[in-house]
Amino acid sequence: MSSGDLILRQSAYRLLLSFVEFSSQILDRELKSDQESSGAWVRHILSNFFLKHMGTAMNKEDTIQKVWIDLLRDMVLKLPTVEDFKSFAVLYSEDPEQDFFNNIVHLQRHRRARALLRFKNVISSGNLSKILINKVFIPLLFKMLLDGQVGKGENIRSACLEAVGSISKFMDWRLYYALLNKCFREMTLKPDKQKVLLRLISSILDQFHFSETPSDHVTKDSMQDNQNTSLIESGKIIGFSELAEIQKCLQKDMLPRVHKMLTADTDNLNVNISLILLKLLKLLPGDIMESHLPSIMHRIANFFKNRLESVRDEARAALAACLKELGLEYLQFVVKVLRGTLKRGFELHVLGFTLNFLLSKFLLNPSSGKLDYCLEDLLSIAVNDILSDVSEEKEVEKIASKMKETRKQKSYDTLKLIAQSITFKTHALKLLAPILKHLQKQLTPKVKSKFENMFSHIAAGIQCNPSVNQKELFIFGYGLIKDGIKDESPGHAETSTLMEGKQKKDGVSSQIAKSDKLVSVDPRYSHLITEFALGVLQNYMKNMKFDKKDEQLLSMLDPFVRLLGECLNSKYENVMSASLRCLSPLVRLPLPSLESQAEKIKNSLLNIAQGSVTSSNPLLESCVKLLTVLLRSTKITLSTDQLHMLIQFPLFVDLERNPSFVALSLLKAIVSRKLVVAEIYDIVNRVAELMVTSQVESIRKKSSQILLQFLLDYHISEKRLQQHLDFLLSNLRYEHSTGREAILEMLHAVIMKFPVSIIDEQSQTFFLHLVVCLANDRDNRVRSMTGTVIKLLVGRVSPRSLQSILEFSRSWYLGDKPHLWSAAAQVLGLLIEVLKDGFQKYIDCLLPVMRNILQSAVNILTNKQVDLPNDATISSWKEAYYSLVLFEKILNQFPKLCFRKELEDLWEAICELLLHPHLWLRNISNRLVACYFATVTEACKENLELPQETYFLMRPSRLFFVATSLCCQLKVLQTDDAASDLITQNLVFSICSLHSFLGKNECKDKFWSTIEHDEQGLLLKAFQQLDSRKGKNI
Repeated sequence: MSSGDLILRQSAYRLLLSFVEFSSQILDRELKSDQESSGAWVRHILSNFFLKHMGTAMNKEDTIQKVWIDLLRDMVLKLPTVEDFKSFAVLYSEDPEQDFFNNIVHLQRHRRARALLRFKNVISSGNLSKILINKVFIPLLFKMLLDGQVGKGENIRSACLEAVGSISKFMDWRLYYALLNKCFREMTLKPDKQKVLLRLISSILDQFHFSETPSDHVTKDSMQDNQNTSLIESGKIIGFSELAEIQKCLQKDMLPRVHKMLTADTDNLNVNISLILLKLLKLLPGDIMESHLPSIMHRIANFFKNRLESVRDEARAALAACLKELGLEYLQFVVKVLRGTLKRGFELHVLGFTLNFLLSKFLLNPSSGKLDYCLEDLLSIAVNDILSDVSEEKEVEKIASKMKETRKQKSYDTLKLIAQSITFKTHALKLLAPILKHLQKQLTPKVKSKFENMFSHIAAGIQCNPSVNQKELFIFGYGLIKDGIKDESPGHAETSTLMEGKQKKDGVSSQIAKSDKLVSVDPRYSHLITEFALGVLQNYMKNMKFDKKDEQLLSMLDPFVRLLGECLNSKYENVMSASLRCLSPLVRLPLPSLESQAEKIKNSLLNIAQGSVTSSNPLLESCVKLLTVLLRSTKITLSTDQLHMLIQFPLFVDLERNPSFVALSLLKAIVSRKLVVAEIYDIVNRVAELMVTSQVESIRKKSSQILLQFLLDYHISEKRLQQHLDFLLSNLRYEHSTGREAILEMLHAVIMKFPVSIIDEQSQTFFLHLVVCLANDRDNRVRSMTGTVIKLLVGRVSPRSLQSILEFSRSWYLGDKPHLWSAAAQVLGLLIEVLKDGFQKYIDCLLPVMRNILQSAVNILTNKQVDLPNDATISSWKEAYYSLVLFEKILNQFPKLCFRKELEDLWEAICELLLHPHLWLRNISNRLVACYFATVTEACKENLELPQETYFLMRPSRLFFVATSLCCQLKVLQTDDAASDLITQNLVFSICSLHSFLGKNECKDKFWSTIEHDEQGLLLKAFQQLDSRKGKNI
């Protein structure tokens, strides 16, 4: 079986298989007779001979493994009465793709990995034979694990590690210990496989199941008795004496081995060895862990002093892996080791960066309370990294670019991670304490910016903190804002106290003692705390769902109205801006304080708006947003005089040069209040200009809304209305397409919403300007929008005005001015879409003109009049193209017109235009031919007796001419997939129809003599088109 000769292996396999079949018969006979015969000897041979040699074969090459695994599969199938083999029947499958025995030694790696995964899942049930696993599969898995090349087959290695780990979970201590020793022996024999063997040892230790963790040991006698009866492995009870022996083996044998490996190479850091050492220590009494852990952590920490970035990265990975094994409860210990090791120079950069790395690894999802116990240590590192002298080096480009740890300041993100992981109620103020200590001295603008950045990140972290309670956050924010106001304006302190005394005691203010301050800070910088608290409050309210009927919520929010109103008098723009953003959602709610604070808030807002010099000021934007909210039906409203004053502010004076979306939103709210003052009319005129000239879409749309609302809601004279309408029509020729689109959208809205009487009165003017735009504009989107507006206009006007539009359009098309024909054809096509069946009576008068236009285009093509002036050529194709589009719309509405006798010359011209040089004409001709073919198909379904060739284009000569024309088109590169598909569709139809016709004629020789002279000429012309030189002019 282990021979290198294939024939010998197969012969031996057949011989052993015969013995297995013989054994099966013996065991079956024994089972039926209930008498022991030779069954015991058979079992002995199978266990001590077959499995012994099978286990030995697992250490040999793949071909030998395969033949033994095949034999094992046969034993599993043929010996179901033998328990050791019966348990493995679940791994067998008739499907070779799923069969474990077929895939475990398969050449394809993914199938081996899949088999190992299935094996691991079955092993987890604990029902497989331990004898077979230990004798056969452990050697096989070790062979697979150690044979793989570095960098290849990682999926198989990982699956092997998981499988062996799962096996070890169900081993008794003797086999478990032997497995560990085997790993160490293999490491000695094969040093190059140390890494994968260390991973295997780690996986085995993860499945240690012979004792509780040391911290959970119970000393009470009754609990000892209980544990003695509960720790059962492989059918045996493990007593405390045996547990002591196991721990002795771990401490006296395993631990020294791993420790020796760790200290053997002082120059390199091996993550796996450190992890294994920690896993062993966790299995031993706590005092042993405490004695060894510092040396392990210090050893890793010392590698952070290395100037090589790769070494520091490896140390960070090792530290993260160890902390993952130990748990976050050891974070403070790790941090203290790092602080004790990394004390000066670049090491401090490494310290801040490493702390962020660890926290970002373990705090992926916000969770509260995990960092409470070590908050002070973490904050100390983060704050020092930002504010100490070492932080200055990160701002020097030459220094910052040298190291990964100095390229970006990570400690701001560290503060955010800390803020989202503490218990908010008990530790929120402790979070601020280390930062506030640094707010006692003079700050430069640069340092002040750092404080603002720190507070901003902390506020963002609090927003993500799951322990934040609504009431606690409101109390926290209220207290900080209140303290900030008192520090900034001590004169307001007494007034604030009196106001609070008058309020009911069920609000947030009643939860805070009036004499107490939440934080103590230099009054010069109290505004930073106020700004932070307002940011926290705004972040929270941003995600809140405000229920106007929730009395408890309203009672908590009501005290903030007065407090935020006082913030509007701050001398710091950031405080005022933040308080404005917080007030915006509050003024929409039915809060009692809004009535008493209304005048104060309005005056503050008007003062801010009046005092702003530029419209791009963030404070002004916040102010304008709040004013806009106030004007949309809230308890705080502005009088006419205040509105009049408001529109005279620089915000609206500077509207044309510096347009602002928030300013336009406010103006829209003012217009909705129907303020009638002289200035409003001038502002609306400027807004109309802005609607056309602005290149910002949001500005154009908001300007359109304002102008439309003004035209609909204000009582304006006919003269002023006409001026506005003339302005719209005149700008249909504006240079930028965005402006023309805005005008067309406005005209669409005007036609839709204005009274019919006004639309009727303006219909001819609108119509003429829109037709000019439709005819002359080069932008496809603008032309499409113009067509939509014309259709809307036609559908809205009275019958009298509609008749006038029809007469205009017909006269242009029937007239003798060729430059009007293309525009007229487009308009008539739009009229068909609107009038539908009502247009039928006008068709007959249009067809002669259409015929002449198409014939003219065909003549130019046939006579090759390439010497015509450009204008004549352009006119010719445009007239023909839009006439064919008109014809297409007529056929779509009235499909039965396809087969009228008087239209045959039109179809003939369309076939000729399949070879026109202009792409648009070729495409529309293709669409019309496809329409004809589709209509013929439907007609033939309705009348089966009528032959296809009775239709004009279904005559053989016509079909052949169409087919050859389409073949010529295929010589030209097609840029449009839809057009290319249509050519193919028409070509297939025409050739199939031609083939069908010829198949009906029994005598092909008489075909030529049976067709008319004109058709003979057309066939000859079609044959000429097949010349390879043809089609070059397309």
